[in-house]
Amino acid sequence: MKYFQLIGGFFGFVLAFVSSLSTGNEIAIALRDGAVGCLCGAILLRGFHIVLAWSVRDLAMERARRREEAAHKSEGI
Repeated sequence: MKYFQLIGGFFGFVLAFVSSLSTGNEIAIALRDGAVGCLCGAILLRGFHIVLAWSVRDLAMERARRREEAAHKSEGI
């Protein structure tokens, strides 16, 4: 999960920093905006990673349940 937070923070920083500089802000303001973008990007990508992990886990559990049901049906025949 730390990997996803690092990637999200990096891209959040770069996106906010570059967009702030391109609007003509001073470097100090652009760095502040980059820091806020870093925090927001890390939190957002962490949340997306948690949702993805839950979805994969639920999918694996559902497949295992269906496999188990199929095994029980084939034993009963």
